[in-house]
Amino acid sequence: MPPHLTQVHHVVPWQKGGLTDIDNAVLLCNASHSSIDTSGWDIDMRDGRPWVRGPLLFDPTQTWRPAGQNRAAIPAEKPNWNK
Repeated sequence: MPPHLTQVHHVVPWQKGGLTDIDNAVLLCNASHSSIDTSGWDIDMRDGRPWVRGPLLFDPTQTWRPAGQNRAAIPAEKPNWNK
């Protein structure tokens, strides 16, 4: 999902003392962001990197896994403005 089609999710909600900075934020698609509190998915920030744990139905082991196994974690090619 391109970043411009995502929403910022505060891992620790502001109402519960979470900071409103990038160290407490992840990008989620609109559907995931609207259902994150009821979907069974958990997100945790560890050393500035999000870790995710799927719901029991998806992951019976309830294993925390580092996020970023996707194209967003790969450094993008620098834009060539002279094209």
